[in-house]
Amino acid sequence: MAVGDGQRESKLSWQELPRDLKQCGLTHAPKVAIGDGALGCWAPFGLEPAGIRFLIGSAMRANSILLTATILFAASFSAFSAGSKSLEGSLKPFLGKPVFETQVVFSDEKGKVREPYLAIAVDGTLLAARSYIGKLRRSEDAGKSWGQVQQIDMKISDSNFIVDDKTGDIMSIRMWDGNDRVIRSKDNGRTWVNEKVTVKPSKTMKGLSKSGKKVRGVKEGNKLGTYFMHANAGESGVTLRHGKHKGRLIISATYRPNAKEHPSDRKPGDEIVSCAIFSDDHGATWQVSEFFPDPFTEEAALVELHDGRLYYNSRSHSGYYDKAFARELRPDEKLRREAWSDDGGRTWKNLRISKVLPDGGGYGRGYGMKGGLTRLPVKGRDVLIFSNADTGGGDRSRMTVWASFDGGQTWPVKRLVYESFSAYSSLVAGRPDTATEGQIFLLFEGGPKGRYSAMQVARFNLSWVVDGERTGDGAVPSWLRN
Repeated sequence: MAVGDGQRESKLSWQELPRDLKQCGLTHAPKVAIGDGALGCWAPFGLEPAGIRFLIGSAMRANSILLTATILFAASFSAFSAGSKSLEGSLKPFLGKPVFETQVVFSDEKGKVREPYLAIAVDGTLLAARSYIGKLRRSEDAGKSWGQVQQIDMKISDSNFIVDDKTGDIMSIRMWDGNDRVIRSKDNGRTWVNEKVTVKPSKTMKGLSKSGKKVRGVKEGNKLGTYFMHANAGESGVTLRHGKHKGRLIISATYRPNAKEHPSDRKPGDEIVSCAIFSDDHGATWQVSEFFPDPFTEEAALVELHDGRLYYNSRSHSGYYDKAFARELRPDEKLRREAWSDDGGRTWKNLRISKVLPDGGGYGRGYGMKGGLTRLPVKGRDVLIFSNADTGGGDRSRMTVWASFDGGQTWPVKRLVYESFSAYSSLVAGRPDTATEGQIFLLFEGGPKGRYSAMQVARFNLSWVVDGERTGDGAVPSWLRN
């Protein structure tokens, strides 16, 4: 039996005690829960864990402190189980004999297979979404086979998935329609519920609102003088694992003033800008970060490095869209934007234009497209994988992956994944102690009948990437071969 302080109706209070017990060395889940049925201790979680017997009474209020603690232990079984697997492990499983294969997970003769979102649950279940129209498929065998297509409440402009490593919950956040909320799954994507959330503006956004220059509005209506928040076509979010912000959920997002022009052709003051949103209470409240230090950016990706810093990689709209503005592109308008954070994602600094990572898919007009990004869960190492069209602002084709071994400072090797039509992409790395360990998964738009005719999943390991083409940007480290 364990006792902990907390509030009866607070979801967070119900979750904290089993996490503390696990950190103290507890390794076995409870078998019996005794408590007051009126508390409804498992109702907020929507679960009744298999293997736990519930003994419920209605006249137990006299010993509420002890009984509440006992129920806490059982009701938070999913949180306990979520933390039972290692978050980071060895590099070795990602090496060995090169492995590579692809398979189609979505197809549509109408050519509208858009917005690939990819996540990996704490138990290794893979979730692949065609987020444009809310279609989802799950794989419980490391991508070898995929379940039936299911409909979820996900739409264009919603965020990619965020997996809470502590609770096991999977979320996507919606901010663009004036009704901030998340869709949340507590069973690795089988079922989903809608929950209202609070989104707090950044200091800069508060200043814009106070001055009357820009106040928050909604996506529909195109009212000048307003902006809306969205996270359309960003990469999947992360749970921070290191430093004083450990446990924080964070994902890239976009501040978007309402304007008639395409994001590449905006007037001063109407530029769209990348940012992030983060939560320290498991997704109930979200804080908008300060803006990325370069305007005309969106559809970004971020990862946490092993020292707790964050690396941010963004699409750029610095070119043009309307052909009336046609001009020769500068070399930097064909490359990705990068920045770092050392305060848990609240601010971004050290802006850099990548030397080698292309902002592919701008059809010669330099407005880029969504790319994928993931960090391999390896202790003490910052091995990153990035995906995009290797066309330097040109056509949407030649889906390629790049590898960095120093947290994004250099990208010494790349390898072609798919030569033909290909566009947006999303990446995840396999989790230790699951069937996905040692594997990298890439979900991308593209197929032989057109870039939006299908979505494919490529499954490969780091050895396959390292056997690719050298870029001249740094060197593959010797420790990779040891």
